[in-house]
Amino acid sequence: MAENLKRIKKHSCLMNAILLFITMIYEAGGISTTELRITPRVVQKGKNVTMACLYDLNDYGVYSVKWYKGMQEFYKYSPLESPTTRVVPVNGIKVDRLRSNETHVVLLRVMPILSGNYSCEVILNAPSFPHYMASGRLDVVGIGGLRATDLRISPPVVQRGSDATLACLYELTEAPLYSVKWYRGRHEFYRYSPTEVPATKIFPFAGINVDLARSNQSQVVLTRVSFGLSGNFSCEVTADAPSFATSIVSNTMEVVVLPPSSPKVQTSQHYYTPGDILRANCTSGPSRPPPELTFFINDMPVTPGTYQVHQAHEGLLLAELYVQIQLWPAHYERGAPILRCEAKVADLYRDDSAVALYSANSDPKIERVTSPGSGSKQHLCQVLALILIIVWTNVS
Repeated sequence: MAENLKRIKKHSCLMNAILLFITMIYEAGGISTTELRITPRVVQKGKNVTMACLYDLNDYGVYSVKWYKGMQEFYKYSPLESPTTRVVPVNGIKVDRLRSNETHVVLLRVMPILSGNYSCEVILNAPSFPHYMASGRLDVVGIGGLRATDLRISPPVVQRGSDATLACLYELTEAPLYSVKWYRGRHEFYRYSPTEVPATKIFPFAGINVDLARSNQSQVVLTRVSFGLSGNFSCEVTADAPSFATSIVSNTMEVVVLPPSSPKVQTSQHYYTPGDILRANCTSGPSRPPPELTFFINDMPVTPGTYQVHQAHEGLLLAELYVQIQLWPAHYERGAPILRCEAKVADLYRDDSAVALYSANSDPKIERVTSPGSGSKQHLCQVLALILIIVWTNVS
């Protein structure tokens, strides 16, 4: 055992030395940071924009710096070429060559068609010519300097009866805010107008309860949400005079009820032997939407059976899966087979239950219920146990 520990420590020291050597090589001749800064990031059309590619070289020199709008290259700096700068024609892009160099590109009189993602690619010199990229976004807005960028719903999927926060993200450059209007579908239910008294106004809509104390010019808080609120929400932002420019963004809210307990597994008989026909049901719910159900035997999926959804109370749904399969001797190679049913609702919910299919001459045991993700944990434990057995065998 002591000899094995010495060998492990020796290998660990060797790996640490290799990692240190790689780090020293990188720090001696690499590039420490790459960042793309766009100033201003939101700009009114007709203005100029400066894009700065920030990088810190160590021993390597620059082979070239390339600039892209999306996938289209529009500017290149190469110190080994003559001339050192080159402009590649791209529709709408006008580069100020006198103020552009190895770290900066100046775009003249930008228009809305230039809104989008930009990137700079830094390529170092020989021998390996490593390259690094950084990206950023430019938004060009019309007169009035307004752009709504996103509507974020938190949490993304809302449990029925809980609260939801809808945040309207927007940017104003040269005009004050005139109003923010909120819609469920096409029906306005909340408005913020800083020039009016009071600044907030609620419009009745069935099922919508606005928390005025937590709602303002950038967000609205809904309390006790119901299934009827699943669907499309929008916020419409308007800039003040003289432009009264308007921008609108939308998002979808989903209201759910997750199953209150683990799925239930029932079998047609108490004992099974190889050659028997296994008939089993798995039921989960009530919930909405209904969960996806899957049967496993010894963690191997069972051929899909009959899946049904039944109505429950308050608009909820019960899901049921029925399977019929013949048991073979291979199922019993490691003892009584384990029949497991897994219930899953997208990425929101996952739970399972399992029973052991004991033969008549074995001691019956109570149903075993497993927690979410228990299958993967059991597999991990088995792998760790196998490793310990191998190590112990080598030591002995």
